[in-house]
Amino acid sequence: MRNQKGTSEIIMNNIEFEREVAELIGRRTEGEYWDFKQQWYLNNTDLLHDIICMANSPANRDCYIIIGIEDETFKILGVDANNRKNQQNVIDLLRQKPKWAGGHIPEVYVRTIQIDDKELDIIIIKQSNNTPFYLLEDYTKEGPPIFKGVIYTRKGDTNTPKTSTADLYDIEILWKRHFGLLYNPSQRAKFYLADLENWKLVDGETNKFGISQFFFFYKPDPDFTIYFLREPDDENNFPKDINDDAIGSLSYYLFAFCNVSYHTDYSSREEVILYYRDVPLFSAPLECVDEGRTSLVPPEFVTDPYYISDSFRYLMFEFVLQHRCGNYSGEAKEMFRRVIPIYKSEQERDEFENYIEQKGFPHYAIGKRKLSGEALKRFEFTEIGIYKAFGDPAAPEQIATELKGKPYLVVCFAHPDNKDLTGIVKALRTGKMLVDWLDEWRKYTVEDNNYQL
Repeated sequence: MRNQKGTSEIIMNNIEFEREVAELIGRRTEGEYWDFKQQWYLNNTDLLHDIICMANSPANRDCYIIIGIEDETFKILGVDANNRKNQQNVIDLLRQKPKWAGGHIPEVYVRTIQIDDKELDIIIIKQSNNTPFYLLEDYTKEGPPIFKGVIYTRKGDTNTPKTSTADLYDIEILWKRHFGLLYNPSQRAKFYLADLENWKLVDGETNKFGISQFFFFYKPDPDFTIYFLREPDDENNFPKDINDDAIGSLSYYLFAFCNVSYHTDYSSREEVILYYRDVPLFSAPLECVDEGRTSLVPPEFVTDPYYISDSFRYLMFEFVLQHRCGNYSGEAKEMFRRVIPIYKSEQERDEFENYIEQKGFPHYAIGKRKLSGEALKRFEFTEIGIYKAFGDPAAPEQIATELKGKPYLVVCFAHPDNKDLTGIVKALRTGKMLVDWLDEWRKYTVEDNNYQL
């Protein structure tokens, strides 16, 4: 369901977040996923150590370091200005100073809230399956060092001391989380889909349906397989050309890919299915263009197409482009991503859509959508190119080069005779506007962590 909120979402609604923090303060004790500090850290070593411990917490959820709480009485004091850091300061510390195992860096946010008219800073350490987090070189900038190769964690309300290490059981749990072994098959499948390099193609053997056709299996766990099934051809009921009346603006994103200007074939007769043993976990139709060289798992579609980055649909979108498509898969993905918003979570999608609706972009308008206010201004200033060089053999390579060199550029490659050309152009402009607006909104929420809907 759209409004279902998990405990590991990056950004929570301010009211809910304040309520949760207030409830934790009211417990008058620290716990496995929250810690209190009276003031900001006097040195970066202590800050870095606490972040690593929280990132490796067995709680397996977002963790909080709540700053502005008296140590003994848990009285709300508010944040002292001395040594106070913002989100960018903390991110710079994590990215610029230590060297991390596997290149995995804890994802951290700093939020400021008010409780009892006092400001509190909360460092949010996002839940991750890239555990265990540890350093590849000693960090010795200030105070006792954090040692390379040592895994620190949090047990109850206590962090592993800098001079010690987590016990074997806790380390084992962290590695099991890393490899997805703590989760059910559906959850594990998402980890495996994201591990694109560990899938192996089996070609020319009879699959489970008795058909000689290629399929993929996940090498570390062969119970997980991916099959591609094609329906029998039907000459009458399905469009076969990208400019067919039945496609149009509903699949507007396809017209952002330059190859459809000269390879106009289209098919939606194929399906991709992810199995755990004999149990289907996910399936989706494929939209195939460019003489079958490029296949796309279509985005979610309510009124405006989108993906959620940790959903089966988006993970399969990435998988199909890498393992099924030809040399143009990277180019195709880049063009699609310029006109299809990709949200980090359903929570983020809800918050962004609520925000832009207040700015004049109605999401559930029946019939013709009417923009107003900032949304209308943004749409009017959003420009896309219209491709007109049909029949020029040199034009496709030239425009492809231009698209690679201009990451902001979107071009409509629908044929001038396409009956829905106007609708396709409008949809491409809307998609580009939403992608650009989402990127700007994310930067705004990072810079202003007091942002409210």
